Amino acid sequence: MKKLFWGLFFVFLNFNLSVNQHTLNLLPPFVGYYLLYQGTKELDGESQLFRNVRPFAVGMGVYTAILWLGDLLGVSGGSGVIGGLLGLLAVLVGLYICWALIQAVRDMEERRGADLNSAAMRRAWIVLAVSQAACWLCVWLLSGLAILGLIAGLIGIILLLMAFWKGQKLYEAYLPQVSGPEL
Repeated sequence: MKKLFWGLFFVFLNFNLSVNQHTLNLLPPFVGYYLLYQGTKELDGESQLFRNVRPFAVGMGVYTAILWLGDLLGVSGGSGVIGGLLGLLAVLVGLYICWALIQAVRDMEERRGADLNSAAMRRAWIVLAVSQAACWLCVWLLSGLAILGLIAGLIGIILLLMAFWKGQKLYEAYLPQVSGPEL
């Protein structure tokens, strides 16, 4: 579960350093998708639903790595209608990945008979999805209100990360404790 949290952290938070036409994202999303891929492999025994996420994580990892490299080299092609549509598709796939992870955590809860905070994850995901939709609509239709969508999106991201952090801690509490050799 720890890799899921850190994967989402890298996917949803961006800190950029820009010099002239070159941008370096200090938290590259492709690292996040790699961590999500690894986390779903580790949790395969907990729920078969984690397998559904892996192909999307690989695809988004490759896509975001290409974008990251293009930004770094100053050859980004993210403007225009096609860039906007690809950005929207990336947001939708990212939301799907997050939703699929939440469903897998919920499945783990049912199998273990334990609370792993999936209800809070679901609520945070709804806030994030609605804010992302509002932000995209504002950017395309009412550009003056886009800042409100960005603020709502940041709140959604924080809520989601907090919910996954708590879920990770609850999961760790349920793991069987392995004791070392007695001396």
